[in-house]
Parts: sequence; structure tokens; C-alpha cells
Amino acid sequence: MKLPIPWLEQIEQVCARTEVQEVDLLLDQATWSKCAVPGLQQLSPKVPWFSLFTGTPEENLLDQAPLLMRLDLTIWQHKAWLEELIEHCAADARLMVLISNLPFEELSHALRALSQLQWGGQAGLLRFYDPRIFPVLVNSILTTEQRAEFLRVACFWGWLDRDDQPQWLQSNCLTKQSSIEVEPCVELNDEQCEMIGCISDAQKLLVRVEFDYLDDSKERRFEMLYTIAMQASRENYFGNIVEYARQRL
Repeated sequence: MKLPIPWLEQIEQVCARTEVQEVDLLLDQATWSKCAVPGLQQLSPKVPWFSLFTGTPEENLLDQAPLLMRLDLTIWQHKAWLEELIEHCAADARLMVLISNLPFEELSHALRALSQLQWGGQAGLLRFYDPRIFPVLVNSILTTEQRAEFLRVACFWGWLDRDDQPQWLQSNCLTKQSSIEVEPCVELNDEQCEMIGCISDAQKLLVRVEFDYLDDSKERRFEMLYTIAMQASRENYFGNIVEYARQRL
């Protein structure tokens, strides 16, 4: 993958605009053949980092955990690590950026809470840190109150979309915060869980070459396929989603 330099430049520009010299990264290690922790531990000056699995039943699965880390862009070692992560992780939808003025510990605990979901009395993991999920989640699935929780923890959220184009979501939290309170988990209803499942169905369809003809843009193809998946959900279709899509495209 060619290094997406424009995203690096945008990250620096957004940090300067926000008067924050540190950038927070969320790295999704799920089903990854590597583990970032050894590299993090070797960085000098040290990088604050936190596993979102901390305090959960999955706490010991550190090599699969979503990791939050704070890098100081004025330190060349930290900036080099950021460049390396973008080069090796961004194309695999493993990396999200936050520009936050919260203390690291406060941000860590808030993001851990936002990654915990409750649905029908069952606990689970809300993988909001997947950039393929995040935009649809905050724009279409979460309630206004739930969306506000995400907007309170960061001035900006950033990610590369399916076409490797930088995207940013700006909040109104541009003033310095020393603490924050969020709900201990995100409570989802049946409809919200169905919609999250449709993201997964649309993504499965997207990787099939037979639907490449729909559009040159992966993002626009995803939107079309997500609409199909949502239609199948509304019709309570429980068959093969690929066959369903073939019949309607």
C-alpha cells in the first residue's frame, strides 16, 4: 500500500487547528497476525496506551484487543510510529484517529464504556472502532443521546474510508476538559442490532467481485449493498444474502 501522506498531513493540520499536539489512535488487533504491544513498549519516550478489554472477560486477550495509544507529534519517534501504523494498518480498516483534549486516563475509561453494549439483557462488544462500522453507526444507528456520547469524548474522529480517502467527524467539544462521564455501556434495541448486522452483510457482499460492476467507488457500492441488506432485514429474509442481492440487482 502506498503511504497515504495526505491523511498524515490532515492529522497534523487538525491537531494544529485544535491546539493539541497529541493524537490518539485506536488500533483494532482482532484476527491480526501481529501484536502492537511489543513495539509500543519499546518506544522511547514512552507512549501511554490502554487496552479496551481492560476489566472485561476478554482482558487476557491482549494480542486481539483494541488498543488506544497517545502519540506526541512533536517527538519524531512517535510520529514515525504513527506513519508505520498508517502504512501497515489503515488499508485493513484497523485504525481510527481521535483528536481529544481529555486526559488520557479519562479518555481510556470513556472509550472502554462505549465499547460495551447491552442488548436484551446480554452483554457484548460494540466494535465502533472499526472504520467500516463507525460512520453508519454514528450517523444512522445510534440515538441522538448515544451519538452525543461519542461526540463528547473527542474534538475530531478521523478514519480512511473504503476508497482510502480521509474522513473526519467534528464535534462541538473544542474546549479543554478535565473529566467526562459516559454511560457504563451502550444499550441497543433489536432494530439497532439488526442494522449493525446489515453492515456485516453488506461488507460480505462488497468483497464479492460479481458486484464490482455497480460502481467504481467501494463506498458507493457499499451504500447500495447496505440498502439491499436493510431491505432483506425489513422483509425478515433469513436465506442466503448473496442470492437475495443477485435477485434485486
